Amino acid sequence: MMKRVLGLGIILCLMISVTVWAAGGREAMPTDAYEQWMQDAQVGPYQPDVEDWDAIYEAAKQEGTVVIYSSTSRIFDGVATFEEKYPGITVEAYNISGVEILEKIEREAEAGIRNADVVMTSSVNPLAVELIERQVIFNYVPQDLVPVIPEQFREPLLTHRYGSVIMNYSDVAYADGPPITSIWELTKPEWKDRIVIRDPMRSSGSMNWMASWVVHDDVMAANYEEVFGRPIELTTPNAGYELIKRLLDNGLQLRTGSRDVLDSVTQHEQPGGPPIGQGTSSNFRDVLSGRYQFDILWDLEPFAGYAYENSIPMMAFAPNPNAAKLLITHLVGGLPGEDPIGFEPWHVPGNFPVRRDIETPYPFDPITEYNYIYEGVDIFDVVPDVMDFWLTHM
Repeated sequence: MMKRVLGLGIILCLMISVTVWAAGGREAMPTDAYEQWMQDAQVGPYQPDVEDWDAIYEAAKQEGTVVIYSSTSRIFDGVATFEEKYPGITVEAYNISGVEILEKIEREAEAGIRNADVVMTSSVNPLAVELIERQVIFNYVPQDLVPVIPEQFREPLLTHRYGSVIMNYSDVAYADGPPITSIWELTKPEWKDRIVIRDPMRSSGSMNWMASWVVHDDVMAANYEEVFGRPIELTTPNAGYELIKRLLDNGLQLRTGSRDVLDSVTQHEQPGGPPIGQGTSSNFRDVLSGRYQFDILWDLEPFAGYAYENSIPMMAFAPNPNAAKLLITHLVGGLPGEDPIGFEPWHVPGNFPVRRDIETPYPFDPITEYNYIYEGVDIFDVVPDVMDFWLTHM
């Protein structure tokens, strides 16, 4: 079993998130101050039915700056095209992990510090309603985009794109096709020390992925019986937890990010064969660019992976709300009919746009065509327990 020393800061980030999750909302800012901010920013009940984008741009130039916290490094490409499109507005972009973003906006809101205008991450999704009620984040949806974005991707937060947590393998080393058909096969002796994932104490995607097994334990148990020909014998509360434990017992390896995982997966000449690795579907762009050579286990049972939304809310009390409106609109692809250049950094195979007027890039089908577990409140609710289980058994 792999033993790791986790950074105190990472553990504190997650403990803060879980504490907020379990304890319910903290005291919100005074209603009159929030009401005044919404009125001045012309959002919420004060958002006009028809937004004057010329006037918004003029007001944004007076603000001069917009600040975004993003869990994707591609934000800098999106920022470059924004500043070119909107002279007079400077973007301060910070690329930090989703867990750290959640901790940062929590701490800043508690202290009454309003630094950021926009965040882009999936880590706010589990607490979306609470964070909105506590006036930490605010869901702004440009009126012009309502017709091209389905309601499920507009509420409770505007979705920037869909992504998915999936499993990769070396199609060089395993040229005859996928070496496994079920994730349970990775608990067998022949795969010992050859399973690599992103550290779930650093990656909310990894943690939620494992939580999805716990929620769908009946499906996990049924698939176990298909693979081994006998009912599962549990040493843990259910089949989802059992899979986590057995993967750890079989030498599960942890990495800090998807590229670190791919470095291991693509060691094509490794004796005995390279490991199976967990990452995100958007990493497939590295195959098309020639950086890596791997394939995705699209038909893995019982689930091909875990699908998650990347949201892009405005911050409540954003100091630069007009510039924030422009940045959000730009990053989700601009107004209908405009060149969607702001979305281009994410318009790659493995990312799934939610807008009806932006196509899913080749060679992927729409995300609904895959056997994914979709994120939901039921998955988020068990994350604190899965986190405790992980820390106990790793």
